[in-house]
Amino acid sequence: MAAIDVHVSKGGSIVQGEVRADATAVAHCTLCAKEVEASVSLGPGAFACAACLRDRLDALSVARFRLRESRSGSLPWGKVTG
Repeated sequence: MAAIDVHVSKGGSIVQGEVRADATAVAHCTLCAKEVEASVSLGPGAFACAACLRDRLDALSVARFRLRESRSGSLPWGKVTG
């Protein structure tokens, strides 16, 4: 399994398990193209922030439910039954 590298703005990075303190470091998310508090590696040259990762994890959960567990393909959240 590939190492999970993390960049932290105004903190530094952890690359291949090696801590590198750097008060001038700026973390970037390649998915939303913003400077962020922290980002984690997705692959060579690609980093994601927590918000982008949450969005993708939510999408995984919804897709799994809709494609495997729900026969109707609709979401149960917010439905009123009676």
